Formats: sequence, structure tokens, C-alpha cells
Amino acid sequence: MKVSVIIPAYNESQGIKETLTELAEYVPEDYEILVIDDGSADNTFEIVNQLTYSNIRCVRHKVNRGYGSAIKTGCKNAAGDIVVWYDADGQHRPEDLLAVIEKMEAENLDYCIGVRKKESHCDRNRRLGKFILRKIVNMLAKEPVEDFNSGMRAFKKEILLKYLSLLPQRFGASTVTTFIMQETECIGGECEILVRKRVGKSTVRPIKDGMRTIMLIMNIIILFRPKEVFGTLGVLAVLIGVVYGVVNAITQGLGIPVLSAILCIFGIETFFFGIISAQISQLRLEHYN
Repeated sequence: MKVSVIIPAYNESQGIKETLTELAEYVPEDYEILVIDDGSADNTFEIVNQLTYSNIRCVRHKVNRGYGSAIKTGCKNAAGDIVVWYDADGQHRPEDLLAVIEKMEAENLDYCIGVRKKESHCDRNRRLGKFILRKIVNMLAKEPVEDFNSGMRAFKKEILLKYLSLLPQRFGASTVTTFIMQETECIGGECEILVRKRVGKSTVRPIKDGMRTIMLIMNIIILFRPKEVFGTLGVLAVLIGVVYGVVNAITQGLGIPVLSAILCIFGIETFFFGIISAQISQLRLEHYN
């Protein structure tokens, strides 16, 4: 099987049957549809097993471990050379999945992200949070990111498997892979998709998961760019300390203040900490290559 469609599912009994039926009847028969039941408390697992499509199979977590953990399990169990993430709640369309795969194959990409069109459904309660998070993401990213947490994205499995350990267990896997692909300079692309209103209730907690995502982004950036992060912070601290010290020495006539010296010492230590961290980071990243 060349393509494996990974579908994490947690308490998706309301929409999983329609999602899988629509998908199985649309995509080629040699596409593997791999459902990861993430310890659902409802009958999601039973519904999936009742379906008679030969290319659908289900792997079950005994307890709920989180979206990222389900993605990891799916990638490890996938038979395809290309893995595609697909939501179980009816938001995605099979034709968009094929469009993502076609673009990836036509341009020989390492990954391709489905970017939601403007007319896609969006929960009004999350618009402000997503707007703020998008600004933060684009401020930290190497390249502009149109849709940093889209649930539909395709990867060459051999590449994604290298970085599975960096993915969070729960929310934030989509955003983290966006940054990982940029930082490793993989060749990627984007494809417009239309997202529909989901079936059932979302388990995403906007504030808590949003803050957790920001911390995950910072962890990835520090892993790949420690010299830039700590080096910039160190230089900035030294400059502030020097300017503050000189201004106070001139205006007050009492010499260099203690705070200025502290800032300079902190800046120098931080700068060299960044150099040491870069060496450690390089050793760690060699493990993934």
C-alpha cells in the first residue's frame, strides 16, 4: 500500500461511520485507512469493526493517551510510504485528501499541508485565540505559515518517523510538525482544502491547549536554534546593561550602577550558554539524521 490515511478517534461514535464510509468509497482501494481508537469510552471501536471495507483496520489504545500519541501509533503501524492525517469528525473531504496527495507526488514533496480556505467552517469562540496564536507562530517561524494546525497533512513516512519522539503526546502535534519540517529544511508545499462543521463535541480546550502549544513551539525552536535564542538574549542583555550604565554614570556621576554590571554578566553568561547548548543540540539532532 502506497498511502496510509491515519485517523485518530476519541469518542467519535456520532460521525465515525459516515466519515469512514465516505472516505472508503472515494479513495482508491489500495489506500490503507488506519483508525487509531484512543481509548474511547463510547462505542467508536465497535462501529469501526462493524464496517466491511477490506482496506479499513483499527488499532486500539486501552486508555486515552492523546491526539499526538494516536498519530505516533498510526505512523508506526502504517503500511504506506506516505502517511496522511485525517480527522474522524467529518470535517475533512476525501477529494481534498486526494488533492494533497496529488500535489505531494507531482512535486516530489517531503510533506504537504492542507490549508483551510476562507469559506471553511470556523468556531467563532476560537477565532480570537487562533488569531493570536497565528501571530505568535509566524513571529517565530522561519517562513510564513498559512495554517499551522491544520488536521490534514501528508508526509513521507520515512521522514516523519525520524521525529516522532519530538511530537507531544496530546494536543499540538500538527503545529510541532510544521516547525520541525521548517527547521529540518524538508521540501514542503500547501494545498487549499475546505473544512466542514464537525460532528460531535470537540475535546480541544482553547486556553490551556493554546498555552501548551506555545511552550511546545519554544521547545522546538530552542532544540533547533539555541544559539540564535540564547545568543540574541545575551547580546540584548549586554547592550541594555551598557547603555543603562553609561547613561547613569553620565547623568548621576556615581559611576557604573550594580544593575548594569549584573545585566552585562547575565548577558555574557547567556551568550556562552547558547554556544554550549548549540553543541549539545547538534549532538542530539545527529540522532535523528
